[in-house]
Amino acid sequence: MIDATPTLDYSGMEVLSYDDCRALLSIAQVGRLGFVDSGGPVILPVNFAMDGSRVVFRTGRGSKLSAAVMNAPVCLEIDHWDDRSRTGWSILVKGFAEHVTGPETERFERLGIAGAAVDIARPCWVRIVTDEITGRRIPTT
Repeated sequence: MIDATPTLDYSGMEVLSYDDCRALLSIAQVGRLGFVDSGGPVILPVNFAMDGSRVVFRTGRGSKLSAAVMNAPVCLEIDHWDDRSRTGWSILVKGFAEHVTGPETERFERLGIAGAAVDIARPCWVRIVTDEITGRRIPTT
């Protein structure tokens, strides 16, 4: 018999499986990208999609692209909160960013990333090469 009791962390949050995290990432469209720029932490919103186990997003020239060109460590956080039921979840993707060019970007174009800005203003593709995906959920009572 399989034990269906969720694993809880030290604070009582349910630890999500890798598959649960991937499923939630596949339906999310907006996250917060964290990285270091000019010696300090930066967190910026990005519209993204999953390409296999990797996160991809489009950006213009600036700090997000600079982090990618330098193959810098980054993280992406997505979450959901329901005020009425007081339930929610959070997923954290850790890895490093890389600027992607060439034929691969044609596949990215078909992922349906909802753009907040005109695509022409964001001509560059960035991929997060994933080291770790973790998630937590507030357990329902």
